[in-house]
Amino acid sequence: MACHFVNEQEVLEYASMTSSHHDDGSENDSQSEDAKQSNQIKNPILLKSESQFSESDLSNKIKLPRGGSVIMTKVGAIQFSMVPETLKDSINLGLDVPGIFIVPSHRFDKRFCLSVAEFEFPSYFSFFVKRKRVTLITDKEGEEAIRTIFQETLLGPKDLQKFDQDFSNDYNCKPDIVKELGHFAKNPFNPNEPLTVDLLINFLIFDEQNQVNLGQDVIVKKVDQKFIIYENGKQIAKMKNKVEIMIDDIKSNAYIKYGLFSNPNDQQNIEHYFEQTFIPPIFGVTVLGCSHGFDPKGSVSGYIFWINGLGVMLDPPPFTTLLLRKNGIPSRLVKWVIISHNHADHDAGTFQKLLESEKTILISTATIKESFVRKYAAMTAFSVDYIESLFNFERVIVGTPLKINGAQFEFHYSLHSIPCLSFTVRLGGKSIYFSGDTFYEPNGLKTIFEKGVISESRYNYLMSEDKWKNSLILHEAGVPPIHTPAKLLAQLPSEVKEKLRLIHTAAKDIPPDSGLRVPGIGLENTIILIQQSEDSRLNTIQELSLIENIDLFKHANIHQVRQIFESSTIKNYEQNQNICIQDEIGNEFYIIRKGTVKIHSDNPIFVKYMHYGDYFGEGCFFNQNKRKANATAMNQCQLITLSKEDFLRIFQYGEVMQKLENLQVVRSQIQIMERNKFFSQLTSYQKIQLEMLLNQKRFFQKHSMIQQYGVMATVAFFVVSGKAQVILPSDYVVQQYEGQSVKINRQESTTSDHNKQQQQQQQQQQIIDQKKKRLSLPINLAMLEQQKPSILTPEISEKSSINEIKTYPLTSGMFFGEIDSIIKNKRTTTIVEAVEDTEIIILESSSLRSFLADNPGLMVLFQESIIIE
Repeated sequence: MACHFVNEQEVLEYASMTSSHHDDGSENDSQSEDAKQSNQIKNPILLKSESQFSESDLSNKIKLPRGGSVIMTKVGAIQFSMVPETLKDSINLGLDVPGIFIVPSHRFDKRFCLSVAEFEFPSYFSFFVKRKRVTLITDKEGEEAIRTIFQETLLGPKDLQKFDQDFSNDYNCKPDIVKELGHFAKNPFNPNEPLTVDLLINFLIFDEQNQVNLGQDVIVKKVDQKFIIYENGKQIAKMKNKVEIMIDDIKSNAYIKYGLFSNPNDQQNIEHYFEQTFIPPIFGVTVLGCSHGFDPKGSVSGYIFWINGLGVMLDPPPFTTLLLRKNGIPSRLVKWVIISHNHADHDAGTFQKLLESEKTILISTATIKESFVRKYAAMTAFSVDYIESLFNFERVIVGTPLKINGAQFEFHYSLHSIPCLSFTVRLGGKSIYFSGDTFYEPNGLKTIFEKGVISESRYNYLMSEDKWKNSLILHEAGVPPIHTPAKLLAQLPSEVKEKLRLIHTAAKDIPPDSGLRVPGIGLENTIILIQQSEDSRLNTIQELSLIENIDLFKHANIHQVRQIFESSTIKNYEQNQNICIQDEIGNEFYIIRKGTVKIHSDNPIFVKYMHYGDYFGEGCFFNQNKRKANATAMNQCQLITLSKEDFLRIFQYGEVMQKLENLQVVRSQIQIMERNKFFSQLTSYQKIQLEMLLNQKRFFQKHSMIQQYGVMATVAFFVVSGKAQVILPSDYVVQQYEGQSVKINRQESTTSDHNKQQQQQQQQQQIIDQKKKRLSLPINLAMLEQQKPSILTPEISEKSSINEIKTYPLTSGMFFGEIDSIIKNKRTTTIVEAVEDTEIIILESSSLRSFLADNPGLMVLFQESIIIE
């Protein structure tokens, strides 16, 4: 990360660059074609293109490509919201990077699982380039959170007492972390002055009138859910206190609504995504980005290390999850994430990946993991314990190799301004070295050693030339003294440079004729060290990883897993080849090992796509063996097949068949997932997970109670037919999941039929009286507005009114459950009543907790929710 000691001239050069459509194309003529190609942003996934911003937009209020806006005032540009890499928006639009930012009240977007207050790089740019403090306008809680975040990212953890536990007992190259962090934590413009948060940030806090005076008669005021900017007493701008992350895609409207949880299969002409088949290699690496946080033309660094066909993601950039989905790579193919360190250009997409789908395994040392958790707890306002519950942690012990899916990782701490990891990964006689952000320069390292900052053993490790012996070397380059100068790497022998790819740098900054190069970006440029292997052990690891990923086999014993191996066969299918046909007699169960399968029927509306780890064909075990749909290979596919006879022999008396029978009952009767606007967005795998957990149908007569007030929350449910209503006690209001309250107004009937209106009012009063009797609460009935949000959440209001009850209708396909009460084993705070004869299907609390624990992103999104439509 080029943040502490950025070369001023170099970054100002970036700032002078305009958007790509103004480029005359003459830059870097001496570079190779590959280098030029690699320097382009090939995966700014779903970001608005610069060409969509005309000159007429560059007025008083400028909308930014990634989201948020800039307001031009007498005191300078004021920006609202800071989505990751927002710094590059201003540079690409030819604007001066703002020095004043309004921090959103909600700093974390639950839809995209992404920070919208990424102030690190705007702060670094302002200080290290402009030599000014950045001004952040926020409230007191926001200031405290930002100070916590900046402590971790600028200076490193305060508490390092457990740092020694990151190492094996016999490791002798341990850094003196306090000395190393202290060496870097100095003002580069005055080395005698310590680097502090206040040296980089000027906090302006809203006063009692909810306003901030910026001087020169410029005032920022917070009113309700808006920020208003006044100049000379006149309003010049108004912005909602809510960030909308901007994206550019066929499904932009759905992505804005559902974010990360948009249906990956519900896209027009989706077939073209699968025209090029990507088959993960046995061993290799895909580079998702190889530049740094100040390069407006390149994406920040991020990588996928492919090991036995599965991915280990390192420092995922923002929107990587959507990028992979768009390219037909299912999230379940990448089940591990390594954090090298907690700078924003390395961890901004990490939380997004952790919450994308099924629970992910996070790999790092305890020191870096705990720093990450503290940082994101401050960013999201979640508790530390809650953050840690959202992922599984695989702890790195430096000095002890870590096995991941058959490969061996050897981790070390690099020399950087905060704790940062480097590693070597080995598989099948090949190896990849990743340097991490680090300072490597012999003379500089010798000076640091002579000052007593590093020990002799640490110095010898940092100077070791063993790293140059690996099959592939991914080494960072940047501005010293916290990065490695490219000119130093240019002095390496030619045989080393052949294996070397520079990362964390722009191709334009590589010295001409140096023999150095950056890697190609994207899946099509994956560097493959081992394409296929005849090693039966590696193939077994691949199949074992696949089987353990399948929820259906979660509780299978070792004997059953062995029987699957012995009884199954591998079948290959070419693109567009039929796998099975609707209404034919079927006798096989399929698990997708490679490729994408399209499931479709005579009904053109029914189409879904299945990927790695998905399974199908279980319907032939029921319904007289007839296939209910067609299955077609969208690209080259490899499937594990198991005959009906073998499947029944292995699982006939266990939980697996019970789940499948339950799944068939649910599917044959209701197809409830597709009736719900939100749940229809889930992946095929998630839908199957949830359908297998749905328990039983229940019928309730008109005016009967489906859920009582004040009892233990034991179930959630989908409405199958009929109509019910949720009744909220008077000290609650209904709120959209984005945080905008739904206004409550008493609505009188507009029907011209007076008698009908009178009858409805009498019926309504009878219901009120019944509820008063049941609950002993002085409450009356009032109707909510008919415009319903997608997810509704109760929020305690300041005052309780005895004059109204709030209600909300539940119709077919809608989901109800007091999710917080269920998760925390608390009592119910609402009432649910059948308005008509109503049928529901039950999801028991234990099953809902299990499902959300396996899908942490949904856990976060559903916080405090009661209704999902």
